[in-house]
Amino acid sequence: MARRLQKKRDNLDDEYTILTIDQTRQVLSTLIYAWFPEGKRPSLPVTGAWDSIKLLGAVSDSGETFFLPCAENFNSDTTIRLLDALQTEFGEKICVVLDNTSYFTANAVQEFVEDTPIELCYLPRGSPELNPAEECWRRLDQALGNRLFDTLDELREAALTALDDIEPPNIFTYLCL
Repeated sequence: MARRLQKKRDNLDDEYTILTIDQTRQVLSTLIYAWFPEGKRPSLPVTGAWDSIKLLGAVSDSGETFFLPCAENFNSDTTIRLLDALQTEFGEKICVVLDNTSYFTANAVQEFVEDTPIELCYLPRGSPELNPAEECWRRLDQALGNRLFDTLDELREAALTALDDIEPPNIFTYLCL
């Protein structure tokens, strides 16, 4: 991976910004109180429907971050909107390092970047430890841990506030460039 990204980076001019992107869902949980006999393990009913906030995020080679809340589930359209927003934020020339999830590799995404100066560089499958954006999500989980939010709006506000306070990781310590 590092060799492939280094080769791509060597072919890019200095105007390119390198970004790593990833996605997360933060689930709104419900606090459940129950009585159960001492020494017994309770079984509580859980539904398959979870309310959650969905976020796409990016970390740049200069240590900047960009987070985009999503109303719908992640798909190729949300990926294209993120790439477009990243170009608006960081300039037309971006090299985006991302994982191999289906909505990042979709034909619509490939067609969108075809006639743009956007370069995509995919991480090897099953290697989240190579993506610095994952570290932002880990720090977000720590910031929100052991807290109960009554509404999605409260969770969203707390998540976005916490993300503003997170010190972004240096992407080059992950990508070995």
